[in-house]
Amino acid sequence: MSTGESDSGEGLLRSIVPPTQVERVFDFCDAHAWKLLLAMVVVGALPPLLGLQQGYYMTVISEMYLFAILALSWDIVGGQTGYPSFGNMAFFGIGGYTTAILVKDFAVAFPVAMIAAGLLAVAFAAVIGAAVLRLRGHYFAIATLGVLLAAQQVSRIIDITGGASGKILLDVPPGTVFYYLFFGVLVAEMAVVYYLSNTRFGFILNAIRDDEEKATAMGFNTAYHKTAAWMLAALFTGLAGGGYSLFNTFIDPQTAYNGAWNVELIAMALLGGSGTVAGPVIGAFGLHTVIEYVETAFVGWQLVMLGLVVIVTVIEFPEGFVGTLREYAGEMEYYKRGGMAAVEDEEVSSDE
Repeated sequence: MSTGESDSGEGLLRSIVPPTQVERVFDFCDAHAWKLLLAMVVVGALPPLLGLQQGYYMTVISEMYLFAILALSWDIVGGQTGYPSFGNMAFFGIGGYTTAILVKDFAVAFPVAMIAAGLLAVAFAAVIGAAVLRLRGHYFAIATLGVLLAAQQVSRIIDITGGASGKILLDVPPGTVFYYLFFGVLVAEMAVVYYLSNTRFGFILNAIRDDEEKATAMGFNTAYHKTAAWMLAALFTGLAGGGYSLFNTFIDPQTAYNGAWNVELIAMALLGGSGTVAGPVIGAFGLHTVIEYVETAFVGWQLVMLGLVVIVTVIEFPEGFVGTLREYAGEMEYYKRGGMAAVEDEEVSSDE
């Protein structure tokens, strides 16, 4: 990050809260991560129990959980591994169509259809990953976008998906079911990603992101780890898509492979802070709330707002909300060691 970028984002933070307090918050979160996740489970389970029933607010909150799943799934590959995918919505569409077809055409129970949706998305990721994960950078991004467009076109021309007309699903569970479904998948995904981030598997993903050639030279099987991360992202994205088709009571190629959502979930991960567990979730909650407000108050301007958010994030907070805060809090360790004076002392000692 350049000095200008750092000063612009951190200067605003410094005027609001001192870095010592931010450092204490991060230390507390690191020390009590599992307890905080348990507290999230308790708080998230309360709204329906306290009287929130099927309606506008339950729909909005359920969608927030849905987008958090999608943003965190993208981040497994895009943030943790350093492979920016533009095709994750392909897994979403596959999951959505799998559930819709099994429930409507074959009378399969919804829970079984959901599991099948996740597994089929994983299988698709394994096959496609063998080809696209050989590419890097913008070549990988373009290839994954091609996968998304191809999946959308296939769904448009085959009969079992209902073609361009899609499928209408009327016999669906009540809204509280989807509230708890999306919330449960999100909590499970956060737990899995947090656990893996503190294991050898997570460290290798970060090593691939930082320098894949060096990671390969160290003896790590980078192809295996990239594919595993890709499949894990596909699992949770497929489960989200599987639930959404019934939640929405309708699915067609435009809905299943929503191009605007494909941009939104990436923006959410970047806004919150890619490469972290909390960042994509915070970004999803924040950005979806803003988008929902804009759609209500300024109809038709949501994409303009999304573009502005992306531009501001890249310029002012290139590390995202959580990343900028971590870097800001890290200043305290720097100054505790004497800042540049400590660095110069170390250099002098090494020269002697």
